[in-house]
Amino acid sequence: MTLRAEPAHTDGQRPTRTRSNAGPRWHHIVAALGALATVASFAAGTDPLPLFQAFDGNSIAAVASFAALWAGGSWLLAAAGRSARPVFAWGIPFGVLFAIAELAGLSLTRREADLALVLHPSAWGAVHLLGVAYAATMLVALVLVVTDRSLAAPATGRLATLGSGRGRARWGLIGATFGVIALARIPYLVIWWPGLIFFDTYRSLSYARGIMPWDAYEPVGHSLLIAGWNGLWQFFGWSDQAALAFAATLQMLTSTAAFTFVLVRMAAWGIDRRVWGAALAWIALVPILSLSSITVVKDIPFMSAFLVLAVTIVDLARGEKTSRWMWWTLGASAIAVAVLRSNGIYVILLALPLLFIPLRRHWKKLLATSAAIVVAIVAYMSPLAAVMNIGPGPKTEMWSIPLQQIARISLDHHDELSDEDRAFVDSIFTKWDVDDVGDHYIPQFADPIKLDARDKWPNFTTGEFLSGWARMVGEYPASAIVATLGNTVGYWAPGAPSYDGLVAESHNDVRTITLDIPDRDDERTGVQRYLHDNHLVGYFNTKASLDVPVLGQAMSPGTVTWLWLLALVVIARKRAWRRLALYIPIGVLMLTFLAGPVSGGMRYMLVFVAALPIAVGAAVLPRAEASADQGGPTRD
Repeated sequence: MTLRAEPAHTDGQRPTRTRSNAGPRWHHIVAALGALATVASFAAGTDPLPLFQAFDGNSIAAVASFAALWAGGSWLLAAAGRSARPVFAWGIPFGVLFAIAELAGLSLTRREADLALVLHPSAWGAVHLLGVAYAATMLVALVLVVTDRSLAAPATGRLATLGSGRGRARWGLIGATFGVIALARIPYLVIWWPGLIFFDTYRSLSYARGIMPWDAYEPVGHSLLIAGWNGLWQFFGWSDQAALAFAATLQMLTSTAAFTFVLVRMAAWGIDRRVWGAALAWIALVPILSLSSITVVKDIPFMSAFLVLAVTIVDLARGEKTSRWMWWTLGASAIAVAVLRSNGIYVILLALPLLFIPLRRHWKKLLATSAAIVVAIVAYMSPLAAVMNIGPGPKTEMWSIPLQQIARISLDHHDELSDEDRAFVDSIFTKWDVDDVGDHYIPQFADPIKLDARDKWPNFTTGEFLSGWARMVGEYPASAIVATLGNTVGYWAPGAPSYDGLVAESHNDVRTITLDIPDRDDERTGVQRYLHDNHLVGYFNTKASLDVPVLGQAMSPGTVTWLWLLALVVIARKRAWRRLALYIPIGVLMLTFLAGPVSGGMRYMLVFVAALPIAVGAAVLPRAEASADQGGPTRD
């Protein structure tokens, strides 16, 4: 019997086969084995118990899940076989890496904070690894099959009007989009009235009030915004609550404007309406974004600037004619990113040269824009700092990982350290010495170790520190690696919690400033009390949020990182290389966070949560643009 080929398809699918010869049935066997491994993995839980003890009490749910996974897996394996592009060649490596990262994360977030679950195999570990790898592989396969089949239709109707229409109709839709996002934020402002203010902001406020001399500990750009807010506060004689309400509301509206800009540009790209709707739902409904929008802290204006920068980079990388406003927007948003967070300078200065690769067709305009950005940053770092008499920030801020490594080595090998190493450790820390610094080591939080090294830091040169650090790391590399992974696990391990959690209360009595506002020491009532007491929100208080099925994973920075990687897989599989320009600034930003003091800091990861719709949009852009992405003719 011969196969009857159908006409060529343009949706990424191979010609279908007749029902009488539907192909091999091996996928039923693979799906059954994979479903069994997945169910066994999830039934056994995340605690490394003896295998049969771990399964106890999970049999009924396991049987139902097995049937569903078997049927779904069989369909997906058959569907993947009809795809015109490889599916499992991408899905299997992704799934294996995902499973290894997840198991390593489970190991590092235990009290022992080591890699025992990975390095010392067990029956539980093998079942867990196999089940998670299969589930992740099938998830990638599902995404690839769906993007091949369903997401090639360009925007039509109101979505097309929103993206490229003119006149009142378009402005009405822009206003409606803004209104939907704002309405989703208002309940948060009501519940946490008059808004929230974070610890870091008090330092900037103390600069503005002359309590502390200006230094670069807080980004000068954001401190200037706080100084302007304080000026209005004093000029109009606002109460503390009125001033905080003003700042929180203004920040909510400006961040809403940034999100609206993102959605309008995604509509202009021709995004499928279902993807656009999902992006709107993510932006409006993810609690991290709404609660952060009313928290007065540097991370939110930084996020807004980065959103504009990211979506503009995708606009420029799409291969179509560029408009003048895009280059102006690129320049303004890049400068804002540089001045609103201290690591923003590194992000921009390192990303700009790399952007010449995907944007090489527009190299002249990019060169002119980059020159303007660099001039602005140099002026910000030198003349402005000199005029305002801004002192340097603490030098220990950039040494979180090396200091954590030294503390971990002191903990693991205390009795083995040489006299030279012991003297070196004693020379670094102030309150603690080599005998007790390890007792204060927190694997996922470097601040205690970093702060204790601050006072003695001027006593030695950077070269002397690096020499002693390199010697200890060379002697005990395993402990140094574990310390590095432990301090970063929240960023790369799927399902790993954010160590510091989600801010949901105001700090007060900071830097000698006391405000007449509700703060973290007040008794909580109503919704606030319910959320906090159930460990769903709060500083160092959000692990329970991960237990919420599916949606709770938005609270895991590591899971968000893997969603970014999944979007990257979709883009790379399409060979739409220019769209990877988006990953240049976001990748540099991640590198700065990996060197930071907190594992999976929720405020740090805010940009990744907020900009995820941009990555998804870039991944599912209509295939009609593929020729431009791959080097086809473009207009400039």
